[in-house]
Amino acid sequence: MGTKESVKGTPTKTVPVAQVAWAAYQQSGTLPPELDRTLEVVHRSIAPDGMWSNAAHGAIVEVDPATGKVDILRYVVSEDCGRMINPSIVDGQVYGGVAQGIGGVLYEHNVYDDDGNPLASTFMDYLLPTVHEIPTIDTFHIESPAATVGGYKGVGEGGAIAAPAAVFNAVADALAQHGVIVTDQPLDPDTIVRAITEAATG
Repeated sequence: MGTKESVKGTPTKTVPVAQVAWAAYQQSGTLPPELDRTLEVVHRSIAPDGMWSNAAHGAIVEVDPATGKVDILRYVVSEDCGRMINPSIVDGQVYGGVAQGIGGVLYEHNVYDDDGNPLASTFMDYLLPTVHEIPTIDTFHIESPAATVGGYKGVGEGGAIAAPAAVFNAVADALAQHGVIVTDQPLDPDTIVRAITEAATG
């Protein structure tokens, strides 16, 4: 489809697509009364290659089997968001995504009663990681330009998507030494101690 549409059977009479869209959605009162004003619009676009951000995450954790406490000793991210406009903002996106992943795996948990009422309705009950729980995050940037204007990619995905898997798998690896297999999160201290106890007794 080009930038103009022609009247069926009369290709010399054209109207810009923008004008058609404006009339249909913003000025429908100007359309003839017999015209069906319910329009269906189908649009196809081909995204340019290489526009997705990507990253590799690695976490080293230590689990106290007596208390179930998880300490993240080191966290490393190598990410590629294409050409960086502002490296400080890119770092901030990565840090925020990692913090979100840590929270989802180790702290955050929506609990409901039998009637579906939320039991974690305040931050006293719904835990979020604070600056004390987030480790120093080492970030390494790779800039491979995308086939987009400016060579830019998104950056949020590279920070957030891999973080839960990196943290969960690091804790799962540590617990495997105790014969524990974990499949659900959050991996809070109670869950970890219970899993270790059950593995030891059963």
